[in-house]
Amino acid sequence: MRLQAATFIPLLLVIYTHSVNADIGSSPSSGRQQEAISVTLNSAPQAGSTSSLAHTLATTPDNAPLVMYQQALNYLLGRNGATKSAEKAAELFKTLAEQNWSSAQHMLGNMYLSGKGVKKDDILAYKWLSLASRNNFQLAEAIQTKRKKLYEKLQLSLSSQSLNKIKSSIAEWSPGKRMQALN
Repeated sequence: MRLQAATFIPLLLVIYTHSVNADIGSSPSSGRQQEAISVTLNSAPQAGSTSSLAHTLATTPDNAPLVMYQQALNYLLGRNGATKSAEKAAELFKTLAEQNWSSAQHMLGNMYLSGKGVKKDDILAYKWLSLASRNNFQLAEAIQTKRKKLYEKLQLSLSSQSLNKIKSSIAEWSPGKRMQALN
């Protein structure tokens, strides 16, 4: 069986995402240690390099989202010459999440859940985890328990009308369309 690049790369990102979850305060639902699979990109900026991420993206349009995701992980983990910055990682993850990248939606949801790089926000965590789950079957399995716990927590603090509004906003979300109340 031969995997197409469109199938293989997201699968690598799912496996890789599980390997870095421990660094941002969550773990895979299976509880097993996942082997970290690093996606090596020749165009990733090196320490002291004058090459900017924008330049890298402009010169590699086919790999731009993957390069941006890798750079976000570099910032999150402080590796490959990138200064550790959860805030910069969150910005890049949000850019990709808004373009419907499920792995970035998952990472951003975890960051909102833990308050790493962004202000802790259970509603935004639920939003991004729900979208990641909707967009990626493999992630849906890993996220299911976390989403359920978040929903139960939101049920205790929000009215049913507010919960319905959140669910409707998530159901109607599409790339490029901003949610009024949820951002």
